[in-house]
Amino acid sequence: MLAQIAAGAALGLQFAPLYAAATAALAAALAGYRKAPRYRPWLAGAVVAAGWAVGDGIRIAGSSEAVPVLVAWAIAGLVVGYGLPALAGAYVGRQVHRGTGYLSAALVAIMFVSALATLAHPIADALMRAVS
Repeated sequence: MLAQIAAGAALGLQFAPLYAAATAALAAALAGYRKAPRYRPWLAGAVVAAGWAVGDGIRIAGSSEAVPVLVAWAIAGLVVGYGLPALAGAYVGRQVHRGTGYLSAALVAIMFVSALATLAHPIADALMRAVS
């Protein structure tokens, strides 16, 4: 069971970076400025969920893995590849005092996705070696 969850987490770390970057940037820009209305974080969450469904959700739905692998894959991909960059970007965008917080939010989200995509393969390999 632990090996299946680790395999799912390793698959989740290898998310679709193009979809993740576009989704996280849009979500961070929607919620990442000081005077964002109260509904914007909910809208950003819906954008993240929709982007994940198009980017990685289709890959997961077409997979023939066991259920624990699919669940771990879905959670890890959504949280690490899509959610964390959007949250980091929105946080940075809200800290900008003058001007274009939404641009800062989007750029931080894109850079965070690219950093995660670069580190994903070595981390996934190390995770699989540790469990094996």
